[in-house]
Amino acid sequence: ESFAGKTDEGGLRSYGSMTYAGLKSMLYAGVGPDDPRVKAAYKWIQKNYDVRSNPGMGEAGLFYYYHMFAKALDAIGQREITDEKGVKHDWRAELLAELARQQREDGAWVNKTSRWLEGDANLVTAYALLALAYCQP
Repeated sequence: ESFAGKTDEGGLRSYGSMTYAGLKSMLYAGVGPDDPRVKAAYKWIQKNYDVRSNPGMGEAGLFYYYHMFAKALDAIGQREITDEKGVKHDWRAELLAELARQQREDGAWVNKTSRWLEGDANLVTAYALLALAYCQP
């Protein structure tokens, strides 16, 4: 059962963190960029590119999403993502700016939405730091 629910047609709904996790896993397993599954995931990313929310889930799992977002895009080896509207995004710079915006005064991060334990500043700060590690070119 998908945590994101089902589509109107009864299929499983896609969402950001799992799309990026799946892409990363395929790349780490040696699946090439020309594979239709990798192409489909990348097309979904272009259609749903976002650093303000976990596409399909809003703020739920947002910081895990940031970690998977950064790890997958680093693995695919592209400095920029061109979204479906043709807008180019320097994903590292955009993620860095968004994480800086969300950092608390005490230096930690915490998600306002506590789903998947993201109300725990220790876990969320770890996710943020792991994502930041990929923001260096």
